[in-house]
Amino acid sequence: MSNEEISVTPPDSLVKFDPPQFVGIEHKKDAIKPTTTAGTEGGGNKLEDMINAMLQPREWVEESGVWVQYVSKEAASRLDVISLQERLDKKLNERKAREAGICPVREELYGQAFDELIRQVALDGPERGLLLMRVRDEIRMSIDAYKTLYASSVTFGIKKQMKAEQGIPALEDETTALETEKAALELEVQEYRSKLEIIEKREVERKQADEKRRKEELDFLKYQGQHLDSFLKQMSA
Repeated sequence: MSNEEISVTPPDSLVKFDPPQFVGIEHKKDAIKPTTTAGTEGGGNKLEDMINAMLQPREWVEESGVWVQYVSKEAASRLDVISLQERLDKKLNERKAREAGICPVREELYGQAFDELIRQVALDGPERGLLLMRVRDEIRMSIDAYKTLYASSVTFGIKKQMKAEQGIPALEDETTALETEKAALELEVQEYRSKLEIIEKREVERKQADEKRRKEELDFLKYQGQHLDSFLKQMSA
């Protein structure tokens, strides 16, 4: 099956790719394999492998089946650079990318343009291409870190705001409930204090009554003892 017999529509990109290759009807994990050009030397194969490692082949699915495209190994000319700039400006205009601020469209298009520059530089000088790739990866990691930090900050701020807005009525209700409970407990404490005062008063009265009774008994016993002594003395006389 060839792409001349079946209409193929590769995804739009500023990176230059080779013609699409048919992989199969169904997607396979090992469908993408490095391609080599017949009659090339080992150094050429290494360069192709390096380019494929730097800029991964892209794969997509159509009604006809699964297709894959490898990055072009054709060296770029001055006209290619000018064409890249023109196509970048055109895509920015067509997709209405924002000129300032956060814009996913502008980020995507400039990322494709940077990848195409890496491809062009790597074909001319592999070392410079690898250095540019390191710069690209570092920039992407930094951007991803900032995105994660921004998303976390926004989420945290929204949660805090919602919690503050939703928490005020709950706190007011809780405060009212606690005040009601406090009043009930104070009333209960007052009742227990009143009961304690009554019990203490009764205990004091009981003790006083017991002391009075014991004193009366003691006085009576003393009186009887004195009366008995007097009687005994009279009997002796």
